[in-house]
Amino acid sequence: MKRILIDLSILRHPYCGLGQVAQNYGRWIAAHSDAFGDNCQPTLFVPHGYVGRFGTHVQYLQAHDIYRHLPWLMPRYDILHSIHQLSPFRPAHHTTRRILTIHDLNFLYEKRDRKQLRYLHRLQRECDSSSEICFISEYAKQDALRHLDLQGKPLHVIYNGVETLTEGEQTPPPGVDPSRPFFLSIGVVKAKKNLHTLFPMMDRMEETLIIAGDDTDDYARKLRESLPSHPNIQIIGTVSDSERRWLYAHCTALLFPSVAEGFGLPVIEAMQWGKPVFCSPCTSLPEIGGDQAFYFPDFEPDTMARTIREGLDRFTPQQAQACKEHAARFSYDHHLEQYLNLYKNL
Repeated sequence: MKRILIDLSILRHPYCGLGQVAQNYGRWIAAHSDAFGDNCQPTLFVPHGYVGRFGTHVQYLQAHDIYRHLPWLMPRYDILHSIHQLSPFRPAHHTTRRILTIHDLNFLYEKRDRKQLRYLHRLQRECDSSSEICFISEYAKQDALRHLDLQGKPLHVIYNGVETLTEGEQTPPPGVDPSRPFFLSIGVVKAKKNLHTLFPMMDRMEETLIIAGDDTDDYARKLRESLPSHPNIQIIGTVSDSERRWLYAHCTALLFPSVAEGFGLPVIEAMQWGKPVFCSPCTSLPEIGGDQAFYFPDFEPDTMARTIREGLDRFTPQQAQACKEHAARFSYDHHLEQYLNLYKNL
């Protein structure tokens, strides 16, 4: 019997992006435990309070902090899957094969020199302790190959699973006028998202721009300071799941000028609704958006406005359907079936 420990310890932060990924892992594994067959036994490594959360027929190991400091106390498993690169838990037994999933190397573009080196050294240690390394995009893989010594280890690209958002309750966020057409930009409001380029562009537009997502960063504060000069832009902060569904369902298009992405979840989330997506041609976005997205040639306000207007004029119901079909390729079924095959074949 192959014993597999799937590290969902990030559930201690359930509302961050990785916490949402971990919740989707738990739900999928609970619903598809039979898919592991008779020769594989999965165990979910979860924080206190999540033991039993995904059903009593699933096995659990509580993610005690003592396993960080005294890892040899952790029970022995044949495989440990770290679903992201920041987990503090590593296998203590040399016979345990570790699968490490790397989401991005965005710290190289967000941090200053000393912090860059510290993060890079930590990620190198994570790679050194792993048997197999997975990436959420080909771009993330190539970025890692440029900056890390992967020692010829087996490398895999397994695209992110994207939660289906087209089912469930929809609620308009407070302060949003449902009768007014709007563009949407959603995600954490940080400098890498390049949102400031949308502000002068929106001076050329009649629609409203709604920016949703965690807005506690200093970059968000600076954007807020410029709002009086841009009356057709709203920054509304974090939104609930039902509010997020409403925003995608009712927006005219997604605007996503980010310059540092390992994947780009909002691109696929918007395409699930058949919405036009306008994004930057940087990092992973052309790979994830494919032929279904529109790309800004540069970030000059006139160019961006023209790209959006021409794209909206060309966007047809047939293209909306093609977006939905493209988004369906990134289902959690497809994502976790690939990991399941990796577990079985390792």
